[in-house]
Amino acid sequence: MKTEASTRERILNAAIQIASKNGIKALTQPKVAKQAGVTQSHLTYYFPRKADLLAAVLEASHQQVRHTPPVDIREALRYLESLILDANRMRFFLGAVVEAGEATELSKVLAAHAAALTTQTAGIFERQADDPAVQAFIDRIRGIGIRLLLEPKRGVRKKIDLAEIASECGLI
Repeated sequence: MKTEASTRERILNAAIQIASKNGIKALTQPKVAKQAGVTQSHLTYYFPRKADLLAAVLEASHQQVRHTPPVDIREALRYLESLILDANRMRFFLGAVVEAGEATELSKVLAAHAAALTTQTAGIFERQADDPAVQAFIDRIRGIGIRLLLEPKRGVRKKIDLAEIASECGLI
């Protein structure tokens, strides 16, 4: 069992590295197998379909994100910025959303991720997860994350002030 767990972990780590660096489109079985040091048939033993691998990668990447609650709102906002405004993470998320259109299990993983992010964000502002202001805040910063991906690189980007956005949404 130890060998199976470590092989699966190697495959997941390789897939996370590839997806983080090059996006989900680069996440092919041959590339993942090569980077993990396994045969392609070995990879398909653990993950028969790309959707299975994507769901596992998404779950594993969330496990790598820190689970300790931030000490204060400033730290929490920096944490949210690192999750949502990071270009590689946003590319990965958007790629997973596109793939989820054809894979029910991936849709479930993404829905669980969205619910967890909403609950965590609501807790930061001492609100309930169903608070419309929390949803508005998350939607707005996700939109900013997407816009930042679409804008051509023009040197240093303007600093995004999440505290100001949270204030505009009525959270602080």
